[in-house]
Amino acid sequence: MIRALAFDFGGTIDSPFMHWMKVYLKVYAEQLRLPLIPDNFRDSYVFAEREMERLQLVKPTDSLLQTQRYKTRLQVEHLCRSGVLPASTHQDELAEQVAHLVTEYSSSFVQTNKPVLQKLATRYPLLLVSNYYGNLKTLVEQAGILHLFQSVTDSTVVGIRKPDPAIWLNAITSQGFQPDEVVVIGDSYKNDIAPALSLGCQVIHCSSSESDRIPGVPTITEFSQLCDLDTLLVGKNKD
Repeated sequence: MIRALAFDFGGTIDSPFMHWMKVYLKVYAEQLRLPLIPDNFRDSYVFAEREMERLQLVKPTDSLLQTQRYKTRLQVEHLCRSGVLPASTHQDELAEQVAHLVTEYSSSFVQTNKPVLQKLATRYPLLLVSNYYGNLKTLVEQAGILHLFQSVTDSTVVGIRKPDPAIWLNAITSQGFQPDEVVVIGDSYKNDIAPALSLGCQVIHCSSSESDRIPGVPTITEFSQLCDLDTLLVGKNKD
């Protein structure tokens, strides 16, 4: 019996099942035509993520745009300091431009996926679980989807980070559900699917490529496929 659906946020609801490093590269390389590829951007991406946590820059009321401003400033500073981008780069201007572009990109996917969430929310309680900076609830409220979720679990708020299964268990049991009654939906095998399976949850893997299918795990390549949730899970059970 399915009693609730538990969603990841980043990479699942706010992009086309794309890791956020790829989202930034899409902006830097494709839109702004800067010479960035995974190999020369990865260190700056990781540096910014770690500094965001270490410095605790984000306030609970910060918007998505402000969150991105923190990240892109750290990224651009590191890219210039490491010589990937020239020292003459107008760092503040570039960081602001990237922050706006990734915010627009992410926000557009949330709005595109909103009708699917609305439809699912008429059938099941929805839970949201994400590694975030303490302002996840603000972000989903500003995106106009907070009312669709029975609970929002932010790793910074609860003090547990994925891939620790405890963050999923906390979100599930705090709402009165058992793991085997919940379907976990996420794009990351490490952070979402594997922890959920270890708890006994049902799962749906979100992937931008058919080649990333996980044997025995229902996979979708478009968010709208969740409207056929029953078919997805019946197919899995037949396998």
